[in-house]
Amino acid sequence: MQELRPDRSPCPFVVEGEATKRVALSHYSAGRDATYVLVSRKSDSKMPIEELAVAIGYAPFVEGTAIIYDLTDETMQGKARPFVCHLSRRMARSYMLLPFQVETIAARMLGRDKKAEIQVAFLDAGGQTLEAALPFGLRLIDAAGNEWKCEFFATNRCGQFARRLEDIGAAPMQASRLEIHSLLTGQSESLSLVTD
Repeated sequence: MQELRPDRSPCPFVVEGEATKRVALSHYSAGRDATYVLVSRKSDSKMPIEELAVAIGYAPFVEGTAIIYDLTDETMQGKARPFVCHLSRRMARSYMLLPFQVETIAARMLGRDKKAEIQVAFLDAGGQTLEAALPFGLRLIDAAGNEWKCEFFATNRCGQFARRLEDIGAAPMQASRLEIHSLLTGQSESLSLVTD
């Protein structure tokens, strides 16, 4: 994701003891108060791939009210509390830390036909746009309800996404609706491409 930038500050996740020999933590700035964290197996780890679970704690600067999202499972994990990261049968798991919970997907279409523009943002409980690069899938669904195309995008670091339908290959004769699927929460929002 091009909106992610290497973060030189200390990692918000902490592993201790034996776990430091088995896993690596890397983190990236995803916007104003958002951090993407990757927990991965070290390549020299002798642990069989099916048997690794690591206790994750937090650096002292992480607020207890920060919200943790598991991007691998597309679920909100909850507030920043210690947890076990299961790398069983996986090389890595990815997480996102945000200061506020994602409440809704705001999606709208401006214009008509293939020149129309799709706009996507993620809002907090106060209806404010979360200023972060947040990932989502954009599915094109035909009139029979079949998915014929799926692409992955992210909002920019200000929390906005805008793209013309023709730039993503969507045309009303092929797709009847767009489905925006949050990779943070698993929630979806649909927009009709059929005009009356």
